[in-house]
Amino acid sequence: MGAGLGGTTQLWHNGLIEIDEAVFASHWPLQKSVLDPFYEQAFGLLSNTTLPFVRNAIERLRVRYRELGVPDGLMQGLYYPRWPLNVWESLKLQGRVSVERGNVVDVEVGGDGRVTGLVVVEAGESRVLRGDMFVLAAGGLGSPVLLQKLAKHQPLPALRHAGRHYEDHPMGFVGEVEVKVPLYRLWNFRVPGTDGNLRLPLVVQRAGLHVSFQLRPAANYYRNSRRERVGSVLNDLRRNPWNLRNYFSLFRHWDDVLDILSFKFGIKLPTRHYTLLMCAQMPTSPELALWGEPTDAQGGEVRKRNWQLSTDYLCNLQGAIDDVLAWLAPVAKRSRVFAGWQSGLRSSAHHSGTARLSADADTGVCDVDGKVHGMANLYVCDGSLIPASGIANTGLTIAALALRLATHLKRCGPLHDQVSNT
Repeated sequence: MGAGLGGTTQLWHNGLIEIDEAVFASHWPLQKSVLDPFYEQAFGLLSNTTLPFVRNAIERLRVRYRELGVPDGLMQGLYYPRWPLNVWESLKLQGRVSVERGNVVDVEVGGDGRVTGLVVVEAGESRVLRGDMFVLAAGGLGSPVLLQKLAKHQPLPALRHAGRHYEDHPMGFVGEVEVKVPLYRLWNFRVPGTDGNLRLPLVVQRAGLHVSFQLRPAANYYRNSRRERVGSVLNDLRRNPWNLRNYFSLFRHWDDVLDILSFKFGIKLPTRHYTLLMCAQMPTSPELALWGEPTDAQGGEVRKRNWQLSTDYLCNLQGAIDDVLAWLAPVAKRSRVFAGWQSGLRSSAHHSGTARLSADADTGVCDVDGKVHGMANLYVCDGSLIPASGIANTGLTIAALALRLATHLKRCGPLHDQVSNT
């Protein structure tokens, strides 16, 4: 259950992490340096602390890992504010922004090729929202479907990419490690001067893709096949914080209890046992991966997603697991890969790429400012813009792109005289 406007959950907060500079250089139509000022602004809004301060803390934490004997390598900093910030409330937007309720079912286009309105259905009644400028922010699953509706009226070359080039992060527990050093002290590492915690996923590269691994402190060492099905109830708690069954489920997930004690209260119980949590970048494909199908005559619709992990890709992930275990060998007493770990992979819900930024209409939907190629007054601003994320959660990047678009519209857009400094 979400907290409504403002984009946070009631119980848990997503980590804040920048997309690696190498990913920008390989996959984005702009350099990371272009987005850096907006990364800093977004980080402050979502964490109530500064990104340069946290970057310094990341470097110090890397030193701590090396001091414990973990060889040097790519460790991307993942910062978790202990308490979520709701930007709708912190920016005091109530009363300053008009909120229209309803489900957008179609796009109206004028004779000059400009979007003139959005067809909205609520409680069986249809109406059209008029405007001069439109920004789609329906997410990596929603915006491409709206763009597919637009393509029926305006068959632009760029719109052929809507719903393609889909990326998500397969995630799952893939093994266990027993270490000889007290790494638990560095898990959910409290950043001095803030109320947040740091994690440093270990990142390896295979076939041009980034694959991250977190060593999650474990209450037990999973010695037999019955207990190899390591899971987590935290995602269920995030989605349904009012379901009491999820709280009782914690008693069957002692690793989650350790995580909560560490994250929320700074209590770190000694352990040398860890489960290996993998989160992987996946290759994108020009094949259609997202579309909508009607469910009723009143505009109801269901989103369809085609998400498949090829045999070659799974083989590369196996190689990445072998690589990270070799990386950890100097501090590991023993390690084991779970049999059948592939069947436990699940979506991270980091849906992206489906209206991706591109240099031209032949390779993507939107230009570097988020404007749909060939449209004068239609922008996209959500995860669907992101052409590649490496192993990063997409939330911070989405916020940075939103701030960059706001700056662009204020400076260059036709509504710049009406846009406030906020």
